[in-house]
Amino acid sequence: MDHDAKMMEPAARDAVFEATLLQHPDAFVGAISPAGQFVPPPDGFGVDGLRQIVGVQSALALVTADDTRIAIEAWHKVLAEGVAVDRVHPAAAPDELVWMHLIDMTHRHGVFAAILTGLQGRPDGVSLEHAPIRPRLVTIRKDPAAVIKGADPEISLLLGWRPDELIGTRALDLVHPDDQGRAIASWVDLLATPQGESRRVRLRHLHRDGHPVWFEITNRNLLADPDDPRVVAEMLDISDEMDAQEALRAGEQLLRRLTETIPMGIVQIDADRRVVYLNERAARSLGAGTGDLLSDECLSPIVAGDRPAVDAAIAAVLGSSRDADVEYGYLGRGLRRVRASLRSLTTASGEVTGAIICLTDVTEDVRMREELKQRATYDALTGCRNRASTLTALQDALTGSGNTRGTAVVFIDLNEFKQVNDRHGHAAGDELLTYVAGRLRASVRDGDVVGRFGGDEFVVICADVPGPDQARRIGETLVAALSASHLDVAGERLLPQASIGVAWEDSAAGSPRALIARADAAMYAAKHARTGRLALMLAD
Repeated sequence: MDHDAKMMEPAARDAVFEATLLQHPDAFVGAISPAGQFVPPPDGFGVDGLRQIVGVQSALALVTADDTRIAIEAWHKVLAEGVAVDRVHPAAAPDELVWMHLIDMTHRHGVFAAILTGLQGRPDGVSLEHAPIRPRLVTIRKDPAAVIKGADPEISLLLGWRPDELIGTRALDLVHPDDQGRAIASWVDLLATPQGESRRVRLRHLHRDGHPVWFEITNRNLLADPDDPRVVAEMLDISDEMDAQEALRAGEQLLRRLTETIPMGIVQIDADRRVVYLNERAARSLGAGTGDLLSDECLSPIVAGDRPAVDAAIAAVLGSSRDADVEYGYLGRGLRRVRASLRSLTTASGEVTGAIICLTDVTEDVRMREELKQRATYDALTGCRNRASTLTALQDALTGSGNTRGTAVVFIDLNEFKQVNDRHGHAAGDELLTYVAGRLRASVRDGDVVGRFGGDEFVVICADVPGPDQARRIGETLVAALSASHLDVAGERLLPQASIGVAWEDSAAGSPRALIARADAAMYAAKHARTGRLALMLAD
């Protein structure tokens, strides 16, 4: 705003007014009081035959909400300078952009002129009508019997009844049947109050078309007034508030019903670890209820070794709003595995107000995971490591930080195994493989790995072996274990026969497959040179 601008002279304002109307014969015209309210055009305003702006209450209501600031600035400008012109979206046609002319005509007619030009698609002779603004507060007056004796004109915009139609009507007849008991109790309470006291009650009233309208009614006792005994009821429309509360209640009910159907426990806690809500599944699991603290007693069934991780997850989600996921053992109906997903609840400013915890029983998932891991790692028949897992163990032995001296590989091939299968059947062959695997595992050092490398081949991985002599002694230990063993099958004694090759590597840069190949070559050398049922050879 130009604070140094001067007020335009009255004659100049008259000229602007006349020129604007002459230039825009299709304009819409209205009169605004100095208080900013639209009023009927005064006599002699000179707008006869022009289209009127009707139904709008104030200059601010003439434009859309987004253009309110423009309207305010235009009003200040016309007050200071006498004329203001701006582009706005009229509330009656929000999709159109028009010119709004405000001209101070108080010197001649006591009002300001409001002129809208450039509004398209309006039939000639049709006024620019605005939907009446729905009031929020109206007043009715009742006699000692609660019969209506007067009402504000705006009551028709809220309940659809004209004031004259309501006079003589019992106020109770306007109340929703379900709320009439509360209305009567409030009225009786009011009658017992001193002159001037008030009572407040929330009631649904029935609109003329039958739909309910929520009001917060403040009844003021003026029954002791000798000239006009009455009760003045200020009725505040709270339908939007009650609709919002109902939507919130419905949303909460939907959420709670959903939590009862999903196959997991749901717990909501506040920042002090107090339970705000939990579904039935969580209540059975925790033994807690709404209002209880998520205390040590609730968490006591958690396996002791897993408890620190659970405590850390709760502290993280409540202390720093970090989401957390933790899996733990739970001693409920037997040992169960539970996965807890913790998510923080925060205000718009980021303050933590609590957390949501989802509890899922993953016992079967863990069992299947361990079963898959077992299948991926171990040979189903013998319980030894499978080929891939054995090679991985060899790579770890060669490169592991604890291996400072060397790695030995012992390759065992069972001799005459095909004859066992042919003579006694494959079940006997499987029994022999299982028996040999057990003897090998019982004879190696702690930490050594026994793997089944093929049909009748086994490999032993030994880390931290100082040299080839020590590697040979490991092979000799296995020879001794097998030589002292036998297996009875169908009344016949089977003696394990094997060729064993040993290889040693002192370099972490050694290749697992190369070391296996050396041990395999030594095994074949032992097979060719053997004179008994067991033979051992050390690779070069």
